[in-house]
Amino acid sequence: MQLDWSLITALVERWRPEAHTFHLPTGEATITLEDVQVLYGLRVDGQAVALPQYIRSMTRAQFLDMMGNLTGYRPQGDAGGSRVALSAIRDHMAFLHPDITGETEDLHIERYTRLALLLLFGCVLFPNTSGSKVSMRFLHHLQQLDGLPQYSWSVAVLAYLYRRMCRASMGPAVDICGFLPLL
Repeated sequence: MQLDWSLITALVERWRPEAHTFHLPTGEATITLEDVQVLYGLRVDGQAVALPQYIRSMTRAQFLDMMGNLTGYRPQGDAGGSRVALSAIRDHMAFLHPDITGETEDLHIERYTRLALLLLFGCVLFPNTSGSKVSMRFLHHLQQLDGLPQYSWSVAVLAYLYRRMCRASMGPAVDICGFLPLL
């Protein structure tokens, strides 16, 4: 997706963290939950996208085991905390893709879908400034694929973008991340 970085920079400069609004020559403006819902179809109501306490205290090895169980893929390496490289996920998906046909078992399709959703979370909805890693904490929400539509994803996406806008506007930030198409 092509983004207008000059426009994004100008908006960051006009962002006021105390009000979560843009101060423009024509007045104040902000991004609302309704904007997220209408423009991108993300649900406004529903369950909160929150992490249980046990997820917050998991070790990298536990996250890797959980990822292996849910996706059939366990990345190698001990560094990275609760994050995994997006490139490793992409490479593994490219390896799996030729094997997916109309005859493929549901288990393998569900595993592939979970990997694709991790890419969606890490590349589009909740990217970090490096643009190269995704949190394995999202695996908690991917345990039951049927439950995904029940979450209020627009609230999480907008809150994450607001937080990133506040950080970028308060200091000598070089990078901005979040669901930038909303800008």
